[in-house]
Amino acid sequence: MGHFKQLCNQHGHFTRLVACSLVVEYAPYQEVHASEYENLGSLGAIQAPNWEVFYGKDREDVILRALSEIYAKLNHLEQMMNEQQINYLPLESQSTLEVLGHGILGTNQANFEPSQTYYMRFKLPHMPYKRIPIIARAFDSHLLHITRMHPRDVKDFDGFIAKRELESLKKAD
Repeated sequence: MGHFKQLCNQHGHFTRLVACSLVVEYAPYQEVHASEYENLGSLGAIQAPNWEVFYGKDREDVILRALSEIYAKLNHLEQMMNEQQINYLPLESQSTLEVLGHGILGTNQANFEPSQTYYMRFKLPHMPYKRIPIIARAFDSHLLHITRMHPRDVKDFDGFIAKRELESLKKAD
């Protein structure tokens, strides 16, 4: 991972990197990818209501908590069913992401043409019902910088990285 860190620093990307193993589909970016990127970003835009706001002094708070958990589970089931019904654009290549950083993706294979922009899709382990679409620009044959990502996906992506960082710190102790 030190090699990836050195390459990132040489190109002005100063971020912590975490190891991972995520399958990623990709292709050089074309305008046809823009509509899929936007469509995938709009899926699941309706968020679960925050029932916890209504928790009060009464016994009803237990019911509200249960409703909130049921709603979240139903929402996940609906997202899984939607995932199976989507006709994704075929992307010509597939690889494995080996490292992630905030705004950075890296593979061990030299798959990318520096300065080329790519459309990519991948899933995070804790969200198997959702493919995250991104647009990234290669700054090395192994590394890319994310140039476009939906705000909700950034939150999920950064949360995954933070979780991996904490796991690695616990292992180091």
